[in-house]
Amino acid sequence: MKTSLEEMLAFVTVVDSGSISAAAEQLQQTASGVSRALSRLEEKLAVTLLRRTTRRLELTEEGEVFLARARRILDSVEEAEEQMALRRQVPVGRLRVNTA
Repeated sequence: MKTSLEEMLAFVTVVDSGSISAAAEQLQQTASGVSRALSRLEEKLAVTLLRRTTRRLELTEEGEVFLARARRILDSVEEAEEQMALRRQVPVGRLRVNTA
């Protein structure tokens, strides 16, 4: 199975926000949906990325390695989307043509 960008985004957002519930709010999803995305990601990768307790989340060594790669991938996708958006922009303004 392949890792999806949505699962990567959920993982990075959980790490950045510090909790699954805060990540769910940022992503406009339910906490259980974000938790399931993390579980699917860990299952696909066959590693534990985060140690979860009732009070906190802690990155594993594998989680730190994956986090760095996931950030680069998500940044690259965002940059590609921005480049395509710039290409779609329609010129705006007045065009003057002078003839001699």
